[in-house]
Amino acid sequence: MKYLENSKKIMMLAMLGLVFFGGCAKKSSIPGVDVGRLEAERAIVMAQSEIKDAKRVGAEVSEAEDALSSSRAFLNEGKNQQALNEANRAYELARSAKEAIAGQDRLKEDAAAAIERAAKLIDEAKSLGGNLSVPETSLASARSYFEAEDYPLAIEYADRAASEANALLANLRGDRYTVGSWTSDRDCLWNIAAKPSIYKDAWKWKRIYKANQDKIKNPDIIYPGQILIIPRD
Repeated sequence: MKYLENSKKIMMLAMLGLVFFGGCAKKSSIPGVDVGRLEAERAIVMAQSEIKDAKRVGAEVSEAEDALSSSRAFLNEGKNQQALNEANRAYELARSAKEAIAGQDRLKEDAAAAIERAAKLIDEAKSLGGNLSVPETSLASARSYFEAEDYPLAIEYADRAASEANALLANLRGDRYTVGSWTSDRDCLWNIAAKPSIYKDAWKWKRIYKANQDKIKNPDIIYPGQILIIPRD
C-alpha cells in the first residue's frame, strides 16, 4: 500500500515537472521575441501595401501616409500598441480613399452615359426640325459640370436635357401640314386648327404655334409651302 502511494506521488511530481518545464521550454523556444512589435510590424506592411494600391488608382493618400509615418515613429520608440493603432488607421484611410475613387469612377461613367443619351435624343429632335434651345442649354450645363468633375450635377442636367428632348420629340413625331395660300385655302393658324383633320377646334391654334416657333416668328403670319408640325396627344 505504501509502495502504491509513493508511486502516485512520483507520477504527480513527474507530471507537474512536465507542465512546468514544458511551459518554460515553450516560452523560451524563440528567445527575445516581442509579440507586440511583430503585430505592429505586420500591420505596417499591410498598410504600406494598401497605400500602394490606392496610389495606383490615383487616390489621395497623404493622410494615410502621415498615419504610417507616425506608426513607424512609435515603433522606433518601442511603443508597440500606438504603432499598431496608427498602422491600422493608415490601412483604413488608404482603403477608404481607394473605394472613394472607385465610386467616383462609376459616377463618371454614369454621367458620360447620361450625356450621350441626351445628345442622341437632341440629334433626333433636330432631324425633325424642332426648336432645341431649351434641351441644348441643359446639355451644355451637363457637359460643363462633367468637365468640372461634378458628376452628380452632370447627371441631373443630362437627365433634364433628355426629358426636355423627349417632350419635344413627342410633338415633333406628330403629323405634318403644308400651308396653303390664303386665297384658296384661307390658311392661318386659327383656321388650320379648326380643320376636321387637325383639331376641329380653332382655339388650339397655339399648340401648332408652340410646336413650330422655329419657323413661325409671328403667329399671325405664315407662308404658303411651310410644313408645320401638328402635335398629337
